[in-house]
Amino acid sequence: YDASKPDPRPTETKLKDEYLTCEVCKHTFDFNKYAPHQLPCGDTACLDCLRQFAGRKGKAEEMHCPVCDRLTAVPGNHVCCFPPNAGTLKILEVFKLVEAYKKEFVPCIGCDEKGEARCLECQENYCDEHANFHSIVAATKHHTVVKFMDILAEPQKILRLMELSSVASTQLGPGAVCTTCNALCCLVCAITEHKGHSVKEIGDTMSTIHEKMRPVMKRVEQNTYNIKQNLKIAEDVDKEMNIMLQRCKRDLNISFMGVVRGSRDRQNELFADVNKVLNEKRQTS
Repeated sequence: YDASKPDPRPTETKLKDEYLTCEVCKHTFDFNKYAPHQLPCGDTACLDCLRQFAGRKGKAEEMHCPVCDRLTAVPGNHVCCFPPNAGTLKILEVFKLVEAYKKEFVPCIGCDEKGEARCLECQENYCDEHANFHSIVAATKHHTVVKFMDILAEPQKILRLMELSSVASTQLGPGAVCTTCNALCCLVCAITEHKGHSVKEIGDTMSTIHEKMRPVMKRVEQNTYNIKQNLKIAEDVDKEMNIMLQRCKRDLNISFMGVVRGSRDRQNELFADVNKVLNEKRQTS
């Protein structure tokens, strides 16, 4: 088609051609053979093209980028070790869900009703009721929840929301602590939604925690040392008790055997005396 004229392609087709098509082989990306992988130069190509350009079924130490022809090292000596293009996969996943939504039943993760919306942060599908609940709960009220009908109507707008959501989750991660709400927040939210609250950067908060924990850790170390010393003393006492017990057993055995020998000797003496008396009586009679 002529680029100077309005693009006659449907919006979905245009986005699919622009974001979900391999520049080399023109196949639509998927999650298997044509999975999108990103090279160090920034270009993205499907796994099948990378294998063909690397040769030897994808095993190589270096290869030329199929898009810009720049020489690049192959991580792990195999093209499958190039990292997947997470942004493209996220777009692909949403469009797969939209296609499924148009043709079949997409379940809500919270019930058996049909899914009507998706949270871009949680990557979960919700019915209208659960989508509304997800949007008002404190923990998830800042998430981006979009309806499948809106994606069908304005896919370009939703694509932009997805990009912003991806940037927010990767670049604007927790960088501060709101002690008023007792919650982590990014630096943007710290000056917007938590305006007027007691907010500190995570680095400062961690330093304060470390200072407060230092005497506690010293006490823990001292208590650990004392416990080890007491345990050693207890082990020594236990050894001494065992030695004393063995000695007592030995002394008891010696004493008992002495008593037994004395009793036998006395018994023999008595028997001898009795026999002597009997013999004398026999002689006199």
